[in-house]
Amino acid sequence: MSSSFFKRKKKLIGMPAYMQLLAIRKAFPDTLVLSKGWNNFEIELNLQPSPLSETYRIKLVYDKNLIIKVYVIGKTLKIAPNRTKLPHVYSSKEQQLCLYSPSKKEWKSTKYIVNSIIPWASEWLFYYELWLPNGKWYGGGHNEYPNEQSSKILKDE
Repeated sequence: MSSSFFKRKKKLIGMPAYMQLLAIRKAFPDTLVLSKGWNNFEIELNLQPSPLSETYRIKLVYDKNLIIKVYVIGKTLKIAPNRTKLPHVYSSKEQQLCLYSPSKKEWKSTKYIVNSIIPWASEWLFYYELWLPNGKWYGGGHNEYPNEQSSKILKDE
């Protein structure tokens, strides 16, 4: 017999993707499932950070219990008048949000996305709206503009 017959399946670390997706769909019944597999999915849903906020469409890509990417889709996010790019993003062009630091292990595959990543995305959008008028990021995280003087914001670092 072939030795490949006896190969073991890879062990899934963390929560299965279907459990994550069930929890998300329970909290957000209008979630659009673009694709799903045994250990991955891609969805779209709407977030409104506060009653006075715009509604934003986000796309969430979950892959192999390791990678979560969140994008704002359907509209181009504006840039503050004194800035040249969006704050706390992996890509301004793709509008891929930076929600946590992977190196600090702030999110693990044992955490529900609906209780972590999605609220963090909503919080990012809330702080984005506060950032728009003057380019000052109140959302914490890494120092986006390290050489910034408090009296005048001139450019991105």
